[in-house]
Amino acid sequence: MINYDLTDEKLVCTFSGILNSAECQKYQEELILKIRQVELPVVFNLKEVDYIASGFLRICIHIPKSIGSENFSIINVSPHVKKVFKLSGFDNHLNIK
Repeated sequence: MINYDLTDEKLVCTFSGILNSAECQKYQEELILKIRQVELPVVFNLKEVDYIASGFLRICIHIPKSIGSENFSIINVSPHVKKVFKLSGFDNHLNIK
């Protein structure tokens, strides 16, 4: 599930639950459309996420390519999820806090 909030000239996308490939596939089009509509920097808030799969990693690579890496960040990442970003090498290419 994704909740969208426009806050401080940013689109904050708060994810919850398990972000397996099937879930990501369901929400990918809606998410990309929303990001294109607002034309603002994007923040993915993963405060309520315990698991991410390759489908979510693909989204995390696609977004900065379309809006610029300086306009994309990921916040509130649990140690377990941060480890997935690190093992995939994405921590070197994404702004993860």
